[in-house]
Amino acid sequence: MSLVEITQDSGVATVTLSRPEKRNALSSDAARAVAAAFRELSRDDALRVVLLNGAGPSFCAGADVREMAGLDPVSAEAFIRGLHHAIAAVMDCPVPVVAAIQGTCVGAGLELVAGADLRIAADDARFAMPEVLVGVPSVIEAALLPRLIGRGRSARLVLTGEVVGAALAERWGLVEEVVATGELAARAAALVQSIAEADPAAVRAQKLLCRQWDTLALADAVEASVAVFAASFTTDVPRRRMAAALERRG
Repeated sequence: MSLVEITQDSGVATVTLSRPEKRNALSSDAARAVAAAFRELSRDDALRVVLLNGAGPSFCAGADVREMAGLDPVSAEAFIRGLHHAIAAVMDCPVPVVAAIQGTCVGAGLELVAGADLRIAADDARFAMPEVLVGVPSVIEAALLPRLIGRGRSARLVLTGEVVGAALAERWGLVEEVVATGELAARAAALVQSIAEADPAAVRAQKLLCRQWDTLALADAVEASVAVFAASFTTDVPRRRMAAALERRG
């Protein structure tokens, strides 16, 4: 059975963590499968948006503890680099990645969705960074958390291993929206479709700018965006879309 399932339809791809019997825990093999899936999708020029979800009642129970229990310093480095490569492949995807989160989303699973562009959670979702409870620190893309929720809240997660419910996660800004569990699939699909209906070149440019905003100084970010805005007028797409918008307004 595949550890990751990929489906595609009209520029919309769905990547599903498919290890439900292990609550989609990320083993080395599963991490490689995630990285391979996103690298493959990233080569598709027709791709517009990716939905990332998990099979079964949980999104992801984190890194595979059974595998980690047998690590030594050398194999531990290889293991954690493999998880980093998986999350980096999500972040490097040239189109937006929307994570739909249900049930357990902890450790490496939380880092995986932190690497996505948008996050929508079911009201049964639970978030935690429990690494210190099993004797290791939270590392790699846990470094994304201060940008999402601030240093203090990030420190609270990684220093205590505390479990945070969906409502608090939304208040903190860890997720952008919380919906009833039974509505998660439909609401995530609607969000994905709204991105798919936008101009694909503009969306790809916007995704790149959003990533640059994470690291560039403000003045540099402004200059980068000015150049991208100007370049968008090398085609007639803005003219046509703006004319259509004006016509709809009457």
